[in-house]
Amino acid sequence: MRRHIFSGSIAILALATAASASETAYNALKTACAPFGKDALGRVVEVTGNAGRPQPPIWKVTLEDATARGGVQEVEVQRGRIVGKRSPMARPIGARLNLSSIQLDSDGVFSIVNTEAVRSGISFDRVNYTLGSANQAGLPTWTAELFDGPNVRVGTLKIAADNGLVLERSPELSASEEEKRASRWSKPGEELRSVPDAFHRFGLFSKRTGYQLKNWANGYGWTDEKNPPIPSR
Repeated sequence: MRRHIFSGSIAILALATAASASETAYNALKTACAPFGKDALGRVVEVTGNAGRPQPPIWKVTLEDATARGGVQEVEVQRGRIVGKRSPMARPIGARLNLSSIQLDSDGVFSIVNTEAVRSGISFDRVNYTLGSANQAGLPTWTAELFDGPNVRVGTLKIAADNGLVLERSPELSASEEEKRASRWSKPGEELRSVPDAFHRFGLFSKRTGYQLKNWANGYGWTDEKNPPIPSR
């Protein structure tokens, strides 16, 4: 699978094509809750969707249902239709979502995710979405997991669904450019990771030895300091 960042003009056609074949979380919510009565939207506790490119092929909506075994219903929605229902025997659930406070749909989440990935220089090819409650007050929070390749998670974001504020970034998305460059190489004493890593290690050794020789020749002693103190006489 070709891996890339969903950004810029390259992504425009892909986004338009995918949008015609999938739907956002809010649309899936309305479809999933329709058979369960007018109050169903007030009983939703979680919305999930995996492998979003940018939107997932199937959304799963979990809502409280007193008539179901285990007390919840899981409804799967694909292209505007309910394609599956199940009532798990036991499943831990969070607080009911305050859907009236949601101002950020899954397409907006993807836009934020893509911006953060571009800023961090991270490539990804799909997103797993979870809309859940941050606390018992039911304040809705998006969790977006970025993946690249078969099973490689490259980052995670937590985003407030009421205002789009990024609440939390995983280290991959919050590291500075210098930290990300440094993480490519092994440290002394660690096993070499690759041929380029071996050359990098050798380059550091040569640079250090060069400083030592220069300082020794100029009377500063055998040290690798760039600016050693003047030796006392």
